[in-house]
Amino acid sequence: MYLIVAVIIILFIIYVSKYDIDDKQEIEVDEILEDDTQSKKPKEIIFKFNTDVVRFSLYSPHIFTNYRAIKLYKKVVINRLFIDEPFHTAFMQLLQIYDHTQSWLKSNKTKEIKLKIRNKNANFEEGISFKVHAVSEIAFDFLGNILEYFNENRYSKEDQKNILLVALVWKLDCVKELKHLCIENLDDIELREYLAKKILKYHGINHDVFQILRMLEKKHENVQFIFRMYDKALEWQQEYPYVCKGEEEYEKFNIDNLADKGMKQLMGVDNFSVY
Repeated sequence: MYLIVAVIIILFIIYVSKYDIDDKQEIEVDEILEDDTQSKKPKEIIFKFNTDVVRFSLYSPHIFTNYRAIKLYKKVVINRLFIDEPFHTAFMQLLQIYDHTQSWLKSNKTKEIKLKIRNKNANFEEGISFKVHAVSEIAFDFLGNILEYFNENRYSKEDQKNILLVALVWKLDCVKELKHLCIENLDDIELREYLAKKILKYHGINHDVFQILRMLEKKHENVQFIFRMYDKALEWQQEYPYVCKGEEEYEKFNIDNLADKGMKQLMGVDNFSVY
């Protein structure tokens, strides 16, 4: 009887010992499997992008004197990528004219005040005081209004470029510095035509720009929005005090001294980001 009990106890001890060993083996196997999984973890893939600044053939912002002219150049030429010729240079030259002009337009809201002004010889001169608008500011606002109009209405790139050139050429008769380039007593329409042909010399005589200009002169219904954009620009213009004493003299402005294609250089967009 004792022998049987002893045998049973020995068998029980052997069974328990075998279970512990199997359990330990399973744990060790699991640990090995985890190690194998970790060793097969995929490596991180690193992509290297080309971060070099994209450069275009552009005119330097230092050509301009007014930061608003630089902003418009950026909005039209850089942001819209209107960098093709002959538009690029023609637009640049027109923008440069408005950037340099000191011309003014008399405000429709102003009243004239007659003055007597003592000159350096202690004599009195008659003058008139009234308020004026700066032609450059009108032109910049006018162009900005047209760009906003393009954002809300669909126009092809070619139509946009033609309309921008037309808008700037249309108001060249306001730039009094240019009048010395033409024959005396030339009316505004002939002056505008003359200047348009001189500046748009790389555009053919039958180019759409000249066709749209004639539509403006006839106030065609398809270009009425241009009149609206100009009136909108004129409505909110700042007024400046001005005293007129006889015939006004303006600095001579030579179109041949404007920017040309040879002045372009490879530049990045970041060159214009500070303005």
